[in-house]
Amino acid sequence: MLWKFIAVAAIIVAIIIGVGVIFYMKPYISSTTNTPLVPTIRTNVSNISGYVIVFCAGSLYIPLQELKEVFEEKFPGVEVVIEPSGSVMAVRKVVELNRRCDVIALADYRLIPKYMMPNYAKWYVAFATNEIVLCYTNKSKYADKINADNWYEILLRPDVRYGFSNPNDDPCGYRALTVLGLASLLYGENILDKLVLSRTNIKAKEVDGELHIYVPSELEVYSENPVIRSKSVDLIALLEAGALDYAFEYRSVAVQHNLKFIELPRELNLRNPEMVNFYSKVTIHILCGTDKEKAIRGAAIVYGMVVPSTVENYDGALEFIKMLLSSTGKSIFEKHGQPFLEELMYFGDVPEVLKS
Repeated sequence: MLWKFIAVAAIIVAIIIGVGVIFYMKPYISSTTNTPLVPTIRTNVSNISGYVIVFCAGSLYIPLQELKEVFEEKFPGVEVVIEPSGSVMAVRKVVELNRRCDVIALADYRLIPKYMMPNYAKWYVAFATNEIVLCYTNKSKYADKINADNWYEILLRPDVRYGFSNPNDDPCGYRALTVLGLASLLYGENILDKLVLSRTNIKAKEVDGELHIYVPSELEVYSENPVIRSKSVDLIALLEAGALDYAFEYRSVAVQHNLKFIELPRELNLRNPEMVNFYSKVTIHILCGTDKEKAIRGAAIVYGMVVPSTVENYDGALEFIKMLLSSTGKSIFEKHGQPFLEELMYFGDVPEVLKS
């Protein structure tokens, strides 16, 4: 009888342990939305280990790589894995594919409330800014003639190749379209039509002095221009090889890759918050024809980050963001041409540890 009692007891203990393991591994699930929820309780930070998975905008990859090295030195039990893409694509990997992600850092903080809240994020922090510039190299045609006044005339020359990233994947792409739309309004010329609309299946209409630009989910290009890639940094290799003459990029990307660039007027560069009334005259509609279609109004560039609901290393994620927002992170980002906001912006129930 004793051996039977021991056997039953062993089975019961095994079941309890198994259930505990399954409960531990199972993501936090909302009973109403059936989506994972971000945990709010931290454990012993000094003991954090394992992977920290970071999805980021391509323009953030270089400063985050440097931050990763500093972070791993401080926490030797942690390995940070950084996966760059266009910001829209980064968001879709979480909300559509439900992929594990511990930190998501985007080139447009507005994508978080538009796509992720409330089911995939409960809070977010806006932390950095940037501006749109027109990049080129010594190999670019008319490199010795282009300037802030004639840049669009140079792009219109038949032997010039120019490009921008896919607006459906990457904020730099829909910001490039915003710049071209604003230039059409500012100069009173059909710049957008000549450079984009006549060469692609992108459409536009003007309503009450405001311009609405529609990007189909299946983007088509009918000529050699514009050259479009998934994310803006994918155009760098083409520029450096001389296969592309000009590309719309973030200033930070130009600095990081030692590219020449034209600084656009303040009415166009999307850097100045005081120009928001003019920037907002252009709205880009991305992923048109799908249930993911969103309207994104022109605004000053602001980057944001969050711990999404698919997190598995919550403590590691918070510590990584904490370091990013610290003087260490600020110094790294500014070295790479990526200035922080004068004051960080907090939305939702941001953990107190990130505000200190």
